[in-house]
Amino acid sequence: MMRYINVLSALVLFLSACGGNSEDQTDLTPDLPSDTPQEAFFANLFSLCGETFIGESTFPDDPDHDLVDTELRATVETCTEEQIKVDFLRDGDTWHATWVLEKREDGLHLSHDHIGDKEYEEGEEPETGYGGYADESGNEYQQYFPADDYTAEILPEAATNVWMMEYDPEEETFVYALERNEEPRFRAVLTKQ
Repeated sequence: MMRYINVLSALVLFLSACGGNSEDQTDLTPDLPSDTPQEAFFANLFSLCGETFIGESTFPDDPDHDLVDTELRATVETCTEEQIKVDFLRDGDTWHATWVLEKREDGLHLSHDHIGDKEYEEGEEPETGYGGYADESGNEYQQYFPADDYTAEILPEAATNVWMMEYDPEEETFVYALERNEEPRFRAVLTKQ
């Protein structure tokens, strides 16, 4: 009889942890450190795991740009205590990139994974892994990532790049932007679905 009660108790605990409303689900989220603005930003993004944001570019207005005049979708897809991957798609289902945010020894790092985003010619290498470390100008909802040495090596023209990510919890929007040579190059505003 005692064995039956123990099994029943374990089953009740398991079902209560798995079921219920979304407020119950947040209790299962690890308690991530948020002592610095970079850690707080990572924790805020982590809390969005599984969420999808849809929108469009707001800059540039060049109709020949691959990411202009098309639906853009970002899904916070894979989340661990050390890494978050955000799948970024254009046209609803055409693969474009994955933004990878990692906690590294030197700070919060953003890289762009373009493996699988298009057909490459034999011998052609995808330009992937470029990005940079968050600087000190960000806060818990916005971070800036100046290009790192690896980016300057594989994409010399991108050596002055600064990527920006921002989540506005009140508007439920996610903004991804890029500057080069201190001039706007790309900006997308996506709304939580």
